[in-house]
Amino acid sequence: MAFSVAENDEWRNQRWTESLRRSATLLEPVWPKTYSDGPFMHALPTVALLLYAGPFDDDPEFVPVADIVTALTPHLANPAGPPLKDTVRVGLIERRHDLDDDSPLSSLVRQLTTHQPALALPPTSPEPAGADDWSGGTLMGAAAEWAHPALAGHYLPHIGA
Repeated sequence: MAFSVAENDEWRNQRWTESLRRSATLLEPVWPKTYSDGPFMHALPTVALLLYAGPFDDDPEFVPVADIVTALTPHLANPAGPPLKDTVRVGLIERRHDLDDDSPLSSLVRQLTTHQPALALPPTSPEPAGADDWSGGTLMGAAAEWAHPALAGHYLPHIGA
């Protein structure tokens, strides 16, 4: 994910690097140590995209954790507000990114924001329910739903998850 997001634009590339760094720093203490797959796998790019393209005036390293947590699941604060994927898309377009090109950033956004149908193991399957038991939606949405309580519980225990 440490790719260049804009040719000949040091500001956007630096902001992306700072967003990735801050995302990794925030998620490291809450990252599952015993699992290898699940919605947390997409939390790093989801939080990084939010920090890079989100509605924050501060540099990524100075955005308050409470603001990040709120922005991850905007429907909790405002059920009529836009979903996270729309907020990220609008922010990227405002930063002059072409989301229809074949750049690594556009590919990442498409991967995270494309709706995936539900996928469940048959009820007779001997496998336990887990990462393969997908209820549908976007990877970004699943990552945000995982990251919200994880970050809130670790950094904001006074308000809880």
